[in-house]
Amino acid sequence: MLSTLQLGLVVVIATSLVYGAIPPGRVRLRRGILIGVSALLIYAYNPRALVLAVLITLGAIGVLRLCLRRPTNGYLPWLVMAPLVANGALEALTDSDVADLLPFPVGSPSAPAFTVLATLGLSFYSLKLYASVKECVRTGRTAPGAMLATALFFPSFMIGPIDPASRFDDASIGRGPDPRRYLIGLGRIGIGAVKAFLLAGWVTEDLPVALGLLPLSTLETRPLETPTRALLFTALSFLALYLDFSGFIDIAIGMGLLFNVRLSENFRFPLIAHSIQDFWRRWHLTLAAFVSTYVFKPLVRRTGRPALALFVAFTLAGLWHEVSLGYLIWGLGHGAALALTLAYRERMRGRELLPGRLRRIAGVPVTLFFVAFLSAVANADSPTRMVNYVEALVGL
Repeated sequence: MLSTLQLGLVVVIATSLVYGAIPPGRVRLRRGILIGVSALLIYAYNPRALVLAVLITLGAIGVLRLCLRRPTNGYLPWLVMAPLVANGALEALTDSDVADLLPFPVGSPSAPAFTVLATLGLSFYSLKLYASVKECVRTGRTAPGAMLATALFFPSFMIGPIDPASRFDDASIGRGPDPRRYLIGLGRIGIGAVKAFLLAGWVTEDLPVALGLLPLSTLETRPLETPTRALLFTALSFLALYLDFSGFIDIAIGMGLLFNVRLSENFRFPLIAHSIQDFWRRWHLTLAAFVSTYVFKPLVRRTGRPALALFVAFTLAGLWHEVSLGYLIWGLGHGAALALTLAYRERMRGRELLPGRLRRIAGVPVTLFFVAFLSAVANADSPTRMVNYVEALVGL
C-alpha cells in the first residue's frame, strides 16, 4: 500500500508543478490535466474502475440534462444512484459487482492493494455526482467537465471527501499559484501518511501485543475469549479505523491543495464526541451533510416525523457502506440512537438530569464505546464472527 501511495504522490507532485505553470486563464487545459492524470492513475490501479466511473459520469450528465428539461420531476436526480443500487444488489445476491461485468482480458493492469477500488470508488463518486446534479439543477446550468473532474479526481476517488462539482468549477480551477497553500498541502500529506501508515500500523500490530493480545489482523479471525479481550479489540479496531480513514482523507486534502483545490474537511476531532449527535457533527462530515441535505430533510418535509426520518436515513447510510447484515445493524443502531436522542431532548425540553460538564465528560466514553461496538459488528467478516464477538463482550 505504501509503495502505491508513493507512486501516486510522485505523479501528483510532478503534475501539480506542470499545472501551476499553466496560466490561470487556461481553465480547460488545467481541468483536462487533472482529469487526464487522474484517469491514468486509476487505470494503472484498476482499469474497470476507470471505465465504470466514466460511464456512470456520462450517465449522470444525461440525467442532469433531463432534469433541466423537466425541473418539476424531483425524483429524476436519484437515477444517478441506479448503478450503486445495482452494484449492492449484485454483491448481495452473487458475491460479485458491476465492475466484474466489464469485459477486460485476464492480466489487465491492476494493483493488488486496490482490488476493491472499483466498488469502493463507486460508493463515493455516486454521491458526488448526485450532489452535483442537484447543484446544477439549482443554478440552472450544466457542468460536464467539472462533474467528470469531481468523479475522477484521484486523491479523493477511493475514499472521499464527498464534494460536488463546484469544487472544480472555473473559479476554482482558475486560481493562481499559492506557494503557502502548496506547502500546507505537503504538510497535510505528511500528517496523513504518519496517521495511516505509522500510527495505524502501530495500533494494529504492536500495541495489541504490548497489551497481551495478538495483532488485530490475526485477532480478527480468532475467537475472542474474555470481555477484556473483546473490549480491547473494540477500542483498538476503532482507533485503527479512525487513524486509517482520517489519514487518507488528510492525504487527499493535501494533494488537492497542491492544485489549489480545496476539498472539504471530513473529521473534526471525533474522539472527543460526548453524544451520538455530537459524534455525527465530527465524523465523516461530508457523508453526514449529504444524508442530512438529501435524505433526512426531504423525509421530514414529507412525514413531519424527524425521529422516523433519522432512523430511515441512517439505515440507508449503513447499506451505502455495504449491503450486509453487519452494516444493516450499523445503520439501524446509529439511526435508533439519533432518533431516541432527539425524542428524549424534545421530551426534556432543555432540562437535564446531570450538570452539563459532568454530562459531557461521562458522555465521551459511552459514545465512543457505542460507535466502536457498532463498527466492530459491521466489520465482522461473518455472522458467526459477529455472534462470537458479542458473546465474548458480555462474558458468555
